[in-house]
Amino acid sequence: MINLQRPSTACQLHRPSLTDTGNQGIHTEKYYVTKSYTYDGLQPCQQQHQQTVAPLPPRPATAYAGQQIELQPAKQQQQTAKPLPARPATAYAGQHDARLGRSLLSNDNWRQATMADVRLNAKAIEQSDRNILYGKGIDPVPHTRELLCELSNAEALFYARQCRLVVSKLRLCWNDVNEEIKSLAKVKDYTDAAIDHMRKDLVINKDSHTMRKKPTRESEPDGVDDILSAEKYHLLKIKRVLEINCRNVINQMQRLDEIRQRVAKINKERSTVTELICQCLTSASRTFEAARTEKLSNMYHRRSPSAQTYRSRRQKANLLNSAESNLLDENGFPLVGHLQPFTPDVIQVFDDAAKSIDESCEIKKQTMNQIKDAFNDAKAYSLTVNQSIAQKLADIITLAQHLTVSLGDNMLAQNRAQRWHDLTMSAQRTNAGPQSSSNLKTCERFDRPIIQTFQRHPGNQLSEVQMAMKTTTDLQQSANETEKQLKTLKIVGQRLQANLTDKEAALEVDCQLLRQRRGRSNHKWAATKYIHA
Repeated sequence: MINLQRPSTACQLHRPSLTDTGNQGIHTEKYYVTKSYTYDGLQPCQQQHQQTVAPLPPRPATAYAGQQIELQPAKQQQQTAKPLPARPATAYAGQHDARLGRSLLSNDNWRQATMADVRLNAKAIEQSDRNILYGKGIDPVPHTRELLCELSNAEALFYARQCRLVVSKLRLCWNDVNEEIKSLAKVKDYTDAAIDHMRKDLVINKDSHTMRKKPTRESEPDGVDDILSAEKYHLLKIKRVLEINCRNVINQMQRLDEIRQRVAKINKERSTVTELICQCLTSASRTFEAARTEKLSNMYHRRSPSAQTYRSRRQKANLLNSAESNLLDENGFPLVGHLQPFTPDVIQVFDDAAKSIDESCEIKKQTMNQIKDAFNDAKAYSLTVNQSIAQKLADIITLAQHLTVSLGDNMLAQNRAQRWHDLTMSAQRTNAGPQSSSNLKTCERFDRPIIQTFQRHPGNQLSEVQMAMKTTTDLQQSANETEKQLKTLKIVGQRLQANLTDKEAALEVDCQLLRQRRGRSNHKWAATKYIHA
């Protein structure tokens, strides 16, 4: 702090001695008041006084925190400062000429000494008045302590309001990060549910492979088995993609949680100076945003002040002079500094939070799209498998119907063959005749009287016996052939029956499989064990 000295008075520096002579007083460099000035008039004294009085030093520039005081430099003030006007002459100086004109009868030395004391008194009074005027210009006011206290309080309140704004922004940032974490938690739940559905679909796929244990005749792999294998491949691929997305969501939640902790830590540090003011954070944030919007509008849209009312101009001036608006530059950007409310850590955590929120939004969008695609693909694969099973069922039913018709035709053929066999055997027995010759009738005998009479002439031979024997043999052969055909029909019928039985079993298996797949497609069942793949 600059220590100013008051100018010394003539009584302190230039008090003359009563024993000094007149010549010494005229030629001395100390400008004493001597007796020669008593007779030479007042003009030399005034010139001598103007030479001894120096211009007043400038008042030191004192700036308190929170005040915007502009002072001129000391050199400029010294150049522009003008010397104070001289104090008007006192009563003694006004009566000087009258007194000098009198004829005194006193001692000349005594008279000169007295007049020297009078002039010295006048000079001392003038110097005292100048000292008082100088003190009025540079001396601190009596209520300096109270003024300093008010300025300090105003600066502290000003800084507290600015920090309250930063605290409000940090709390809003904390809320945004927290809401983003909640949103990511919901997305994680959706992803877990989608993964659980994929696992259940894999369980259904495995159960479908296990349930399709059909008879040997139907155990050969078909198109349904290939479609089930393709479904398993695609479900595993979708499951891996969803697991990667779930891992990304968890990592993003951890990063957001770290940012949230940083915001809470900085918020606690910034809020240590806001305990003695009201915590109306919404008002501070609204004022800050309004001031920012106003500065941006002033920068981009320069409107004439005549188009605005006095009230709006006054409100705008109050808004731009508020504590919140002083945190912004002329372009509407916050002022950042290590000793300001907006520290680099605050701006950095704001940037990190905004960047992480944007990344989480992109991750959420991508994850939800993949979940939607996963559900659609899994549903399409399930419908494809169900349609293939249904088509397989239709083929089985068609074949079973053909087998049923063929089995009926086989039974009819067996009945016809059996009936023909019976007729053939009956004809064979009829042509063979009785088993004993005693049972032959006369007309059935080969040596009946008419034949014996016919054979009395030579060359009259008949082939009745040979033809009868051949007919009997042919009928026996036909019966044997019919019997073979009947056996073949029975064997084919048995195969048809077995095939029909297998078809019915396969139809039952596939019907049960399709019914189970359709019943468990809503994923509202608890899986006892998942497929680890």
